[in-house]
Amino acid sequence: MSKSLVEMVESSDQIVIGIGDEWNWVRRGIRNDPRYEQLLNLCSDEEHKWLLPVVEYEYAYYNSDSRIEEAYRLLRKLVGDKKYFLVCDTVFQDALLYGFDPAKSVYPCGNLMYLQTPDLDDPLIFSEKSIEFMQLVADIHDIISIGGTIDDTKTFVKPFQDGKELYLNQKRKEYSNIAYNETAYMENWDVYKKFLTHTLNSKLLILELGVGLDYPTVVRWPFEKIAFVNKKAHLVRVHEKLYHHTPEIEEKTDSIPMNSVDYILQECKGL
Repeated sequence: MSKSLVEMVESSDQIVIGIGDEWNWVRRGIRNDPRYEQLLNLCSDEEHKWLLPVVEYEYAYYNSDSRIEEAYRLLRKLVGDKKYFLVCDTVFQDALLYGFDPAKSVYPCGNLMYLQTPDLDDPLIFSEKSIEFMQLVADIHDIISIGGTIDDTKTFVKPFQDGKELYLNQKRKEYSNIAYNETAYMENWDVYKKFLTHTLNSKLLILELGVGLDYPTVVRWPFEKIAFVNKKAHLVRVHEKLYHHTPEIEEKTDSIPMNSVDYILQECKGL
């Protein structure tokens, strides 16, 4: 890489940013917190796999990650007043808490804000408005508050509304048996597509940070296509393991084998 990230941003006209699983501080935090060990073991059972998304919700609700917070703050400061759009394949909308514009961000794989039923004709429901869902979250938090020990008699009750089971509005393997309701993100997805149409003749920096292969059609493959089509585009792909790129965009890509959060903290140091 001949230029620093700061230099590449300064020389660009527009920026599209992809955020991936390396920024999923919730999954990492739960796995490293011994209080969640019994709950995670329970969620590995077929009977209780539905519970894992709610456990992650509880962790996100009551915790934070200062390293991720700082990385988002620095990333937003780095972007400055450049025209940008952010697309994320995780469900944690942390970027919006640290300066990124909700109108210039899209989360195609879901969110923590809404619940859905299996019926795509039903409207989305605010998570915090569901008494049954929040009671389940409170039950999980009570377990964590006493160290994570689960009583042998403890049962977890699935939340319902109007006789229909409720799920977090997320695209994930635990919900593979239901259709994902895409209502929440579609408007911003249309804005994102329009943004991309106006980047074809501009110096576009494509910044892909920690994006894995869980949902490659959201960020990885589209970013490669954009880099291939736009003659002035440059792709920076950062990931600890999945940093490789296709031969067709060899001269237009920097592949960096590094944790993408560490990369941002490093490249933005001093801003």
